[in-house]
Amino acid sequence: MLYMVWSFGMLCNYCGQEFLLWDVARDERESVRESKILAEFDCPHCSRPLKKRELQRTKRYPVSVGYRCCGAGLKECTAPPDNFDLQLLEQLEKGPPENLWYPRDLFPDGVNTRQPIAAGITSVDKAYTPRALHAMALLWKVVSAWPEEDVRDKLLFTVTSLYQRVTVFSEFRFWGGSGNIANYNVPAIMNEQNVFATFERKAHTISWYFREAADIPRQVEVSTQSACCLGQLPSRSVDYIFTDPPFGANINYSEMNFLWESWLGVKTDTREEAIVNKVQRKDYEDYQRLLCGAFREMRRVLKDDAWLTVVFHNSSEKAWNAIQTSLDEAGFSIEGTQTFDKKHGTFKMFVSENAVGYDLVLHCRKSKEATNYLNGYASANGRDDAREYINRTLLDGMISYHVHYLHVAREDEFDYRKLYANWLRDALPRGLVSLSFEEFREIVNECVVTPA
Repeated sequence: MLYMVWSFGMLCNYCGQEFLLWDVARDERESVRESKILAEFDCPHCSRPLKKRELQRTKRYPVSVGYRCCGAGLKECTAPPDNFDLQLLEQLEKGPPENLWYPRDLFPDGVNTRQPIAAGITSVDKAYTPRALHAMALLWKVVSAWPEEDVRDKLLFTVTSLYQRVTVFSEFRFWGGSGNIANYNVPAIMNEQNVFATFERKAHTISWYFREAADIPRQVEVSTQSACCLGQLPSRSVDYIFTDPPFGANINYSEMNFLWESWLGVKTDTREEAIVNKVQRKDYEDYQRLLCGAFREMRRVLKDDAWLTVVFHNSSEKAWNAIQTSLDEAGFSIEGTQTFDKKHGTFKMFVSENAVGYDLVLHCRKSKEATNYLNGYASANGRDDAREYINRTLLDGMISYHVHYLHVAREDEFDYRKLYANWLRDALPRGLVSLSFEEFREIVNECVVTPA
């Protein structure tokens, strides 16, 4: 078996009768990429129109088994679970035997952890189906006791790469796979993957790296501590720093790490976690303060006139202000900027209109003293500046480069993301940004007539 699909039962808001979401909302097309789970549909009992997000869930039911038959080659087949499958599931409901360890840590209160807690997933072990937990516990025991230390580390690295793919947070997709999204959303239709098959597939992929990199001479040291205190590094000892700092309120890193940290037995100290998180009582002012502390420490360890590269993106002007101000106060000047198209978009990019899709690369130089380059520029990069930039871009005949049609997610829409990134690229060295992506989109719509 490759995987099993589970669907929640739903209660109709009108007649109160239960139905399987899988039976009602499944919209399968000839192309799996066009297949989807509908957000709106009619009740199969009373025919009233319903919205998925407004329905009360009951419990999960197994609805489909994905497998590969010995005579079918690489072709994947699916079928509803039969009596054998259902009887086997019932036997496995008791979970791992007592001699297998697995974490039972309670999920802490947090921005993202409130999602599973509200769904009854109050501890890490409940983030797995009973048989997936049994497989994970067995796999963890085997790799943790592997006699060769070097091999053991590689195996543990492979196990932790499974992350959310083998949990109940794994959302079913018709085209296969299950990415690791930065939240603990409990999907209405879940894809329970075969833990051992997933491990084998990841191990095969990771082995490519070890085969290719084995003969490359390198000396690497990895340490774990707050970036605000790099005590192991002497002052003026580092030639260059590349950093990809936390993206404000976008990802709650310690919360998302909690699942694997529970297996590893090591938890993040969140006191100096540079994020915006209302549960931790951290706002953008705290975020800026922590970033500044990290950048100051980076400035200390960098050699004179050395360079720092910061990769960042955000749709909030508050996050950009925090980055700019903290760099300035720490003693760095932004000497150049570039847009960076990662090509492979994130899940959030495709489902959210206000998610930016291009990172900015900030090339910063260590100054001999605080730069204060932001003085007098607090409102320089606002609506008027953006409007002037958009109009100038169009008048210069650059629309084919800056504003083009998306052929991946939204075919009839301007690429606002790229235009915003290019405006930021030009605006950041001139002063504080005071315009969010949402506001920028509004100005573009004011300036641009949608072409036929």
